[in-house]
Amino acid sequence: MAAQDGAVKKKRANPFQYLAQVRQEARKVTWTTWNETWVSTIMVGVLTIIAMLFFWGVDSVLQWIIQLLLSLG
Repeated sequence: MAAQDGAVKKKRANPFQYLAQVRQEARKVTWTTWNETWVSTIMVGVLTIIAMLFFWGVDSVLQWIIQLLLSLG
């Protein structure tokens, strides 16, 4: 098929220019501090344990209800 009139061709960037641009952009990033990273890690661990306990409790209750219903028959 013929190219459309007015279509813009994308120019491939030189890999070295690309890496230089990546480094430039990485310098603009606001990185988290060690303390922020540590607090976030602890929070994820605590919330994971809370979720685990919640689902374990729900599973235990449902198991008990199902066993109760099956024993009636």
